[in-house]
Amino acid sequence: MSQERRKLPLIAVYGEAAAKAEQRVTELLDAARASPTEVHTLIAAIQAGAVEAAQGEAIELDTQAPSSSSDQAHEGWYRAVGAIADRLAHIADRTVRQARPAASVPDTPPVVSRSAPNSLPTPVDSVGEDQVHQVLDAAERSFVSLTGYAGFDRDL
Repeated sequence: MSQERRKLPLIAVYGEAAAKAEQRVTELLDAARASPTEVHTLIAAIQAGAVEAAQGEAIELDTQAPSSSSDQAHEGWYRAVGAIADRLAHIADRTVRQARPAASVPDTPPVVSRSAPNSLPTPVDSVGEDQVHQVLDAAERSFVSLTGYAGFDRDL
């Protein structure tokens, strides 16, 4: 006798809004003369940051196993939370990693800035720590402004 597997609820509310928001951000960055490479990389960083925040919240669940459960149930709970956290970390890493090939080979010629007439986009792998922190700061500000959630642990 096969037991039917219970289906988990799927969030299907934010996909369209996220697609519209991404399109609008792309339009604004294009208007600000950002290169397609930079736009793609920034959007990937914002998406990865949102997944990372979800991972941080999932990790907090490790201490919330039902108090009346056995040690075996607690261990199962902890392993399930760990599996979810690992999967979310993988998704965030994959999001950033997939942005790198697109960033290293732009589809269109780079936009040349007025201050540095002969400059080309910087390959992602050679970006300095300071630039990484600037992108992370921008991603955090965007995440907080979009979600209103500021209770994440940046060190995570």
